[in-house]
Amino acid sequence: MNEEAQRRIELAATLGLDPRIFSTAGSGRSRWTKFELDAYLHAPLAWSGLEPTHRTGRRGGHRSPGRRHEASPPLRTGEAGRRPRDRKISPKQGLPALGAAGKFLLSPEQAESERLESLDQTNLLHTGAEEPFDRIVSATRKFFNVGAASLSLIDGDAQHFKSVVGPLRDETPRQIALCTQTVERNSMLIINDALTDDRFASNPLVTGTPHIRFYAGYPLHGPRGWNIGTLCIIDQKPRDFPQSEQQVLRILAALAQRGIDERTYSPAR
Repeated sequence: MNEEAQRRIELAATLGLDPRIFSTAGSGRSRWTKFELDAYLHAPLAWSGLEPTHRTGRRGGHRSPGRRHEASPPLRTGEAGRRPRDRKISPKQGLPALGAAGKFLLSPEQAESERLESLDQTNLLHTGAEEPFDRIVSATRKFFNVGAASLSLIDGDAQHFKSVVGPLRDETPRQIALCTQTVERNSMLIINDALTDDRFASNPLVTGTPHIRFYAGYPLHGPRGWNIGTLCIIDQKPRDFPQSEQQVLRILAALAQRGIDERTYSPAR
């Protein structure tokens, strides 16, 4: 067993996961398709509920023997026998209801207001450290062997750390936080060497403490799909970030996302 495979098994054991999740990506041998990873990232699904799709096979469309399949319940009618979906929704109500998918229809100010409301609804900023998030962040730093890892949240003015391991300050001005760029671009951001990247070479976090040279972050979202923060790693020396490591960061971000979804949509809330 090579060193990378051993690291993945140790990471899975730390997080209580099936080691198959961390099978090598980019080699054509991964048991988990990109679709499955993305589906897990965007919905509160348990890994045990996913059946790996083999590259050489496909999922059958037949029903499992012995399983009872319920028909969808009929739509209920509202007052005067009118279906709820027939009720008119004003543009003022409809645009926010679209969530991040309707961002292009909103002004920048409206979109930011909706994003901040989404962050507020998670209550992540006001509940202090939480063990499940700390465990994910600690395992992330250990696996990638980097200077720091964090689950960060971007509010109107600053970057806050819900969980952090490494020499990072408690709060960073939003305009210089690299995670702000990840939240705005809605995809993984990888900076192999910040000093040679014109976008970040003069950033105070690069030229000064904590002297960031490498950064990789994946966006996390709140209600209605608005990006509210990131799971990220940084290091004080440049490095490559191959596809196999990118997949691991996606999976770890998926675990953090599941934690956010569960606490946000829990019946107790």
